[in-house]
Amino acid sequence: MKRLFTLIIAIFVMVAGTSLQAQQTYFNVPNSQVTAEGVLYMQVNAFLTNTLDRTQINAMYGLNKDTEVGANVLHYDSGDNWIGLAVQHREKLTAEHNLTVGWTYYFNSNGAYYAYALVTANKLVPKANINAGLYYGNDAMFVKSTIGLMAGFDYPVINDKIRFKAEFMSGSHWLNGLNLGAAYDISRNMKAGVGINLINSNSGPSPFILQLHYNL
Repeated sequence: MKRLFTLIIAIFVMVAGTSLQAQQTYFNVPNSQVTAEGVLYMQVNAFLTNTLDRTQINAMYGLNKDTEVGANVLHYDSGDNWIGLAVQHREKLTAEHNLTVGWTYYFNSNGAYYAYALVTANKLVPKANINAGLYYGNDAMFVKSTIGLMAGFDYPVINDKIRFKAEFMSGSHWLNGLNLGAAYDISRNMKAGVGINLINSNSGPSPFILQLHYNL
């Protein structure tokens, strides 16, 4: 837990002095929103059981209104660190639907990578952000090559300051399962969130999730 607080303080130091427009993932599943052009967006996810099992840092920069690039860093309780490059692009299909494709490649993890394609249907429920689609990860990413389904949903409640979030990812790997939670807008630049894993195929305990989002 001490490492978690140290990490959060470090992130505040890096980004202090900067309007919150994006949320890179619900928890594990990408939410199809793209960082605004010229904006640096950062997100920290911490997954806790009896230890700080996994910490994930996303730092994304908006190249234009539909494309973002950035870095993804994973730190495990075992001491392993994965450093990756992430790219996401959104393409308008209709007035109500977008197609978002993304790819993350980890340089120092035997070529681990995963890619996804998500269809967004934001007008299906007013004010909600809804997407669903397919993902593929190679052997180095998920122990064995895996193709599966993933979907996410968030919806504003209590004067739009809090967003309820839910996501699902199929498969037998460390990202799988059903996660539920919420995020709170602390300011126009900062958001904090919590979540809990309710269903997963792993034998270990279900993690509790903490999040911090910031726009620079």
